[in-house]
Amino acid sequence: MHWTAVALGVGFGIAFTGCDEETNVSIATCARVGTETLTSEKVRSHIPKGLGLNDSTAAAQHYIDQWVREQILVAQAETALPSEAVKFEEEIKAYRNALILHAFKERYVSERMDDEVSEAEALQFYKANQESFLLTDYAARVLFINAPATASLDKIREPFAALDSTGMIDIERWCVENGAVYSLDGSTWWTLSAFTKEVPMNFYRTESQLSSRRLVDFEAEGRHYLVRFIEHALKDEIAPFTSVRKDVTEMILHRRKHQLLLAMEEQLVVKAWAEGLVEVGGASRE
Repeated sequence: MHWTAVALGVGFGIAFTGCDEETNVSIATCARVGTETLTSEKVRSHIPKGLGLNDSTAAAQHYIDQWVREQILVAQAETALPSEAVKFEEEIKAYRNALILHAFKERYVSERMDDEVSEAEALQFYKANQESFLLTDYAARVLFINAPATASLDKIREPFAALDSTGMIDIERWCVENGAVYSLDGSTWWTLSAFTKEVPMNFYRTESQLSSRRLVDFEAEGRHYLVRFIEHALKDEIAPFTSVRKDVTEMILHRRKHQLLLAMEEQLVVKAWAEGLVEVGGASRE
């Protein structure tokens, strides 16, 4: 097979405006490799909107270069391989079918499925499937401040140690002003491994330390740390509901989606058989 690669026109025949307006096209074809052609419309569809003139031109140049390279390689492959090795009709059809089905199912679900999960439904699912929520690590609701050792913690130590949250706004302001890393949201659950990445606290009596509600105040690695454990759960126990609420929601929605699609498929199959659109072994099902 004889083939050639040709780039057509100055700047590949495209003037990119760099805005959301329709791109001006001086010629329809930007490039050709043998009998394969690349149109300006195709190039335009691969250029992100909102780019400036230089960025649009660079993006077009890159796409055209890649397209030309691919066509050259494909042409060489078709020449080099025996004819039986390039018969991919069934694979292409299967891939096309998979793409169509995926797009159809996603649209079907988005138009019909309720994605709201009430607290009552989530809690019921959690209680019925607790074996799915076993902890593989210790977990805790914990407040902490990771501050530079040079910062004075005198003003925040006492309010941070208090059991109420009335001073948290002032504490958060102090953290921002002093460049501290902090977590003051008492509803957040941390696994022990994630927590120790933020706070290098040594755990030698893990259960006892997690169960203590006293202020932990220490320095390490040139930083000053304040820690308060609010609630904890032990490894291999059932995770607290609030710590897995998001996972519960995702599992419910996944099941809801599966059931919706299964019902749709069954309905379409029954309808096709009833209308005589299906034949198996030369006979249709009445």
